[in-house]
Amino acid sequence: MLIDVPPIETKSLCLRQFTLEDAPKVLAMSQETGMRLWLPDQVYSDQAHATEALRKLIEQYQSTAPLTKRPLVLGICQRDDGELIGHVGLSPFPDGVEIGYAIEEAYQGKGLASEAVAAIADWAIETVRVPCIFAIVAADNAASCSVLEKAGFLLLDESTRPLHGTTRLVRTYRRANKRL
Repeated sequence: MLIDVPPIETKSLCLRQFTLEDAPKVLAMSQETGMRLWLPDQVYSDQAHATEALRKLIEQYQSTAPLTKRPLVLGICQRDDGELIGHVGLSPFPDGVEIGYAIEEAYQGKGLASEAVAAIADWAIETVRVPCIFAIVAADNAASCSVLEKAGFLLLDESTRPLHGTTRLVRTYRRANKRL
């Protein structure tokens, strides 16, 4: 069954499907210090690399597979002017899905990441009936831990294990569908 993913609107944001025209901005955001540090696998070498990554994400919008079997990544845009300022998405994870997100450095510290994470989590749980959403973050990424806690995720555990090619202290968070 094809999942209809309309734009998800919040007080400040619109979460929408990516287009190939987003490649220049996605490339620019991928070069920021935080992306290089926390999400090195989402750093693109040039516009062709960013365009190819977007092409793969866009193809997933037409998939009939459930979210537990394929990724779904949306652009985070400011609601007032439509400017792309980040991304938020869900990808397959044992017993549910895993959430991932990033906000452009100029917009960090304003609650926008928490707003986007809560919005896609609510949509996935209420509309698509995803049973559980997990988040895996480096324990020393205090800002990301705060985003998750503000968005209603609960800390499950903290352990040392590989994350993005480095063994480090990692926190696992969870938000469950209480109706299932």
